[in-house]
Amino acid sequence: MRRGTTEKAGDLIQEVLEHNNLLKPYRHYELKKKWSSLMGNRIGKYSYIKDIREGVITIGVFNSAWMNQLFMYKNNIEEKINDFLGEKYVSDIKFVSASKFPEKRMINLADDHEFVLKIKPAEIVLAEETVNTIKQVSDKCQEGLKEKIFRLQVAAKRRSKAYEAEGYIPCSGCGRWIQKNKDCEHCLSEKNQEKKVKLTAILNEMPWLTWEDVQSLYQRESFQEKQYDEVRRNCIYRLIEKVYHNADTKEDDLFLSIFITRKKPHELTDRFIINLVNKYRNNA
Repeated sequence: MRRGTTEKAGDLIQEVLEHNNLLKPYRHYELKKKWSSLMGNRIGKYSYIKDIREGVITIGVFNSAWMNQLFMYKNNIEEKINDFLGEKYVSDIKFVSASKFPEKRMINLADDHEFVLKIKPAEIVLAEETVNTIKQVSDKCQEGLKEKIFRLQVAAKRRSKAYEAEGYIPCSGCGRWIQKNKDCEHCLSEKNQEKKVKLTAILNEMPWLTWEDVQSLYQRESFQEKQYDEVRRNCIYRLIEKVYHNADTKEDDLFLSIFITRKKPHELTDRFIINLVNKYRNNA
């Protein structure tokens, strides 16, 4: 085997996945699969990733007492997940009670709307020139990967031909197949998530900002009121969760009081903050 072949094969697999918009779903799949080894036996043994959606990671935990401990490691867990994914993806982590590991299921990396195609990709006959080009690429891989890469690229090319035949076009933003004259739901979701991440950072620094303040100060961002409401609500939920598990700081208590009452810091007294926050504290 030639030196460096394995590395080239790995790069090629990533390139093929990325070209077919499968890289991010595959990384999420790998994150779920390698959760235990990534987090170590102490955390991985009693938890698993239940859901990954728009930057929010939902973790199922088998032991309610251990859930309190996991909350203390929240920042560390977020950092490890982002490092594994190779991007700052996580906007929040939620812990929920779970009784057992879910049944193993095969991940579906195909496009969500593929089932509506009238032409089955498997029935598409590729031109000999196309097949030869694919074969030239796959032949550069090590022996055990040649056939897999060949089949993967043939399937991807057939799928592309099927979409084109039915009038679909690739999105200019992400490359996913979409119907003509329709917005790409994936890109809209990504843009919405980006807006919410920006809003979260803004409100974490200035929790007293009203929707009118945000409109006035950040006109260029084109935020929507429903995004503001959702982000503000999520900020409140996260702070209440910290208070409930007695993991809050004085700053958390002040910010929670501001979010709930919509008042400025100078309008709140220490006694008012303590009384308000204690309503959400678990005194068990």
